[in-house]
Amino acid sequence: MSTIDLIDAAELSEHGSIDNEQDQFVDHYERDLSVDYTEKKEAQHEQYQFDVIVIGSGPGGGAIRCAQLGKSVAIVERDLLGGHAVNWGCIPLNAMIASARIIRSIHESVRYGIDISSHRIDFLRIARHRDEAVKKSRSQIKSFLEKYHIQVYTGVANIIDKNHIRIKPIQKYTYANVYNADGGNPYETDDYVPIRTDVEISGKNIIIASGVEYELPNFVEAYDIKTVDPTRLLWHKNIPDSLIIVGGGVLGCEFASLYRHLRSNIVLIEKNSRLLKFMDEQVSFAVETRLKDIGVDIILNAHVERVSKGEVIVQLQQTNTKRTVFGSLVVICTGRKPTFNYENLQNLGIAIDQERSTIIIDENTCQTSIPTIYACGGVVSSCWSWIPCAIHQGHLAANAISEKILNEYKDNNKSHIPINLVTPFVVNVIPAVASAGEVPKLTDDVLIYTFKFQSNRRAIIDDQTWGFIKMWTTREEPKKFLAVQLVHEAAAEIIEYYSMIISLSKQLSKSNKNSSLLFFIVKSIFSLHSDIPLREVCRLPFAHPTYTESVKEACEYVLDQSMSYEGTYLN
Repeated sequence: MSTIDLIDAAELSEHGSIDNEQDQFVDHYERDLSVDYTEKKEAQHEQYQFDVIVIGSGPGGGAIRCAQLGKSVAIVERDLLGGHAVNWGCIPLNAMIASARIIRSIHESVRYGIDISSHRIDFLRIARHRDEAVKKSRSQIKSFLEKYHIQVYTGVANIIDKNHIRIKPIQKYTYANVYNADGGNPYETDDYVPIRTDVEISGKNIIIASGVEYELPNFVEAYDIKTVDPTRLLWHKNIPDSLIIVGGGVLGCEFASLYRHLRSNIVLIEKNSRLLKFMDEQVSFAVETRLKDIGVDIILNAHVERVSKGEVIVQLQQTNTKRTVFGSLVVICTGRKPTFNYENLQNLGIAIDQERSTIIIDENTCQTSIPTIYACGGVVSSCWSWIPCAIHQGHLAANAISEKILNEYKDNNKSHIPINLVTPFVVNVIPAVASAGEVPKLTDDVLIYTFKFQSNRRAIIDDQTWGFIKMWTTREEPKKFLAVQLVHEAAAEIIEYYSMIISLSKQLSKSNKNSSLLFFIVKSIFSLHSDIPLREVCRLPFAHPTYTESVKEACEYVLDQSMSYEGTYLN
């Protein structure tokens, strides 16, 4: 994670509707694609140190991809290599979830004829496993940065103008007073060497990929040592006896599942009428049911009024009464904000989504309203699925910066960079939840199917038949998937297939197929005897017995070709 303080050239400091803004931006962007020869010639007079400067070393920066495309690259990072996802978020969280899955397997082992009458949770070893996963991930990143000769500056990035950045020394650690399993300082590593004085660098292009940071809301008492953000919970020195989780979104549900398996008493508070409000209602209810089954106390329709010293006061909307709950620790999972001052960005000339305080970009290239500045990941309005979306946008920006691909983009009506790819999204509760595609708001021309895992041979063997796949398809023939959501132990692996199927369907439905780069990839995979890949999936061989066979089985059911499952048709 990198916090950016943006400044004018005149003063160096340390620190309409959305649709109309988008339209204005597109007009601005189209004009900038045809920069006149005089402006280009003037720009060539300055020699830049780097082709690309990336602010942030997380997965969305595209630094390595830029270097692979032949560009000289510098990274400015104020925290540890890998940014928030590697060091403080996704990697450590999922390393601990892996331990929780083992605990769940031990509880269920008697079903497989193995009686483990007792077991002990050693949190120190769980924390060491967490630290080792982070260390290995960061080491891989460092190795690739060295391989491609990418220069890393550890400091705070200040954008002066469209080509120049001033890097200022770090005043304090992003996460002070956080220690690894053995009591060491995570920042005491050879890949964290902060600069000591101001450094100014220049680049032909800048990519803002500084990510987001947690934000404690106003109802939290200041300096409350019993209230933490998700990162500080992950690095808490022990398992809290009781944990209150405010927020029933992705992180809230993941923490509830994780720490309940670690034997904490959990209270999960959500302001809406259901958990995971962005998911289908049936999927949300399945998650709620599983969490309740393992003993999580869930409070819905609850407005939090105050959090102080482990005490949370909520207003219950349905009964108009108040309830007070107590815990050893309270974790706030309700707020994230981009790590920049958007007012300073506006002063620089970058278009901002005022409602979300995020950067508006061209979806094809991740280019901002300033042609030399790009933005990816949590700092932009359109990146809602976090890391998968950030990685994809980082690649788009790297491709756009590459002259060859950018020229193809301009000369062929913007068709060489596929932009309709569907990003998969996973919620790592136990069992997991996943989605791909946008669920249609209007269902007049939509069919809805549900496939349950009770007929999948791998699920039967593993006794993991609980779960389902919910599919939205077109009513007209030939059918194609519009969206898929599923709940199952293997959801994270299965959803990849649906993401590809929906993405390929979108690409093949374009009128100008021959100009699409992805078309040639599709052609090498599918025979294209039909209009969409869905029917082709039924013809592909899958390994047996596997959970991924459920993809073929579900497709066969949708096409009325199933030999093992009658299914549930909801329309």
